Amino acid sequence: MQEATFYYLAAASVASAFFAVTRRNPVHSMLWVLALFLHVAGIFLILGAEFLAAVQVIVYAGAILIFYLFVLMLLDLPGEEARPRFGVHWPFAVVAGLSLGALAWLAQMEPLVIEKAAVAGGGAAADTPELGSLENLGTQLFGPFALPFEMASLLLLAAIIGAVVLAKKRAPAS
Repeated sequence: MQEATFYYLAAASVASAFFAVTRRNPVHSMLWVLALFLHVAGIFLILGAEFLAAVQVIVYAGAILIFYLFVLMLLDLPGEEARPRFGVHWPFAVVAGLSLGALAWLAQMEPLVIEKAAVAGGGAAADTPELGSLENLGTQLFGPFALPFEMASLLLLAAIIGAVVLAKKRAPAS
């Protein structure tokens, strides 16, 4: 039953991502992105990563999706719908998608090599936190990755400010 649920969630995630990219109406695209986020949260639940599922719903489906909708409200939606959905660059997008699929396949092969090395080397040390634990996540996030984490937040802030500035320039002066 768990395997069937996983395959449903995976197929629904891929379909939602496809529909999010191919819809002409940006608001409809955002609704498909919401469906994608919720299906990915379901996959996290099946894998036993309840914290990541909660973060997926709260941060991505809540905050980031609202941010995207805010940016969409600043855009010229009728002008966006009138333009063709895919330009002349779609073959490059197909190549990029196939390359991403190949990388995912190669990444799937890597854990087998790591597992064999751990068995040969006697396993991990007993005092290190478990790989998927909240303790390990906090240690990594607020240890060596604190600076990149803060830089990402500044990048998001700059994107918000840029969207507001661009939208304000388009508005007619009263």
